[in-house]
Amino acid sequence: MSASTPSSSFRLAPRHWLALAVSLLPLVFYSFSTREGDLPLYFRTARAFLDGAVPNRDFRFEYPPYALLWFVPATWAGGDLRGFILAFSLQLTLVFDALIKWLLLSEGVRRWGTAWRAWVPFAAYFVVSWIQSVHYLKRYDVIPAALALAGLVALMRRREGWAGAALAVGTVTKLYPAVLVPLALAVCWRRGAKPTRALFTGLVAGVLPLVPLSFVWPWWQFASFHVERGLQVEAFSAGLLWAAHQLGLADVQWVHAPASYELHGAAAEGVRAITRQVWVAGSLLAAAVSVRAAWRRPPVHIEDLARLALVPLVAFVILNPVLSPQYLIWLTGAAALALLSGAVGPSAVLLVAAAITRGLFAGSTYSKGFQPAYTLLLLVRNAMVLGAGLAWARETWRWGRPVLAEHPEAEAAPAPAPPA
Repeated sequence: MSASTPSSSFRLAPRHWLALAVSLLPLVFYSFSTREGDLPLYFRTARAFLDGAVPNRDFRFEYPPYALLWFVPATWAGGDLRGFILAFSLQLTLVFDALIKWLLLSEGVRRWGTAWRAWVPFAAYFVVSWIQSVHYLKRYDVIPAALALAGLVALMRRREGWAGAALAVGTVTKLYPAVLVPLALAVCWRRGAKPTRALFTGLVAGVLPLVPLSFVWPWWQFASFHVERGLQVEAFSAGLLWAAHQLGLADVQWVHAPASYELHGAAAEGVRAITRQVWVAGSLLAAAVSVRAAWRRPPVHIEDLARLALVPLVAFVILNPVLSPQYLIWLTGAAALALLSGAVGPSAVLLVAAAITRGLFAGSTYSKGFQPAYTLLLLVRNAMVLGAGLAWARETWRWGRPVLAEHPEAEAAPAPAPPA
């Protein structure tokens, strides 16, 4: 890593707090938008829950159980659907988006003090989140994204118990933070028995409420809904298959399924089966690569940990048979942190890919099937995400070389970043 200019204090200055407040204003304004997204679904399920109905017994609930609990405060405060949309959007902005930006600013100041580079993660995330606002505030993915990022920051600050709790709650909110747990275990295991116990304690505390919940709510049935899902149209393999269809090389149908638009047909079923196998194998392999690197060469700075985390995160997203636009929110916080030092190319590519996702919906015929220009944009977006992930995997593999084995005392000193 490049040598930083350490700050005399890690506390944010008034100018940082002012920038944070100003960065929230565009999203506060957008909270009053009448766009609904998935918010009516959240409202209906939370309203039914508050009225005494049991999820997955009296009505289908397609998300992990903690997700519902995040919907309840806005439902209670908003009253009707219109009020819920405003209350929930403000909750996402003023609590979770603010948390992410505060973490990025704090880590920038801890790393670079008063230097301009301390602002880079915050500024990059601000721009990308604002461009994504059409689905950033109309889905709930900002919540697990904030929890996952908080878990990584807590882990690097050696607050292992809080890291475990954040990752556990994030997992039972949206599932995907689970791919970060092996990496966290590897980092803590290298630190010793006490940090490992603290991480386990946090993980257990985060999932412990599921035990009494199981007696009144068959929450695990959410998984059956996702097992039955088809090949979502924005997935990497779906984009290639739709392009082949437009070239006359495959016969598939663009269908509005219960949760999203999917490709149907014999060819789509075959691609879906292969995609699932690649997704599982690729996610496991990516997790193994990050664990290997963390075990052989523990991360020194937060951006080191962010790059290690992005390897399994990107694999989980880009190889997935379902790739909804909000999934890129899962990646942007860590990608912004990776800008703190070292090669910025992969982060810049991924952040641009997240931003141009908005173009897939601007004037397109999404409900009927992408036209060629939008298909090309989808292919470019997915290729950018895949390329960034491969670049981080390559860097992580090099990072995991046992170069410190002969000089264990070097582990305590900042190590140079591996070449991109």
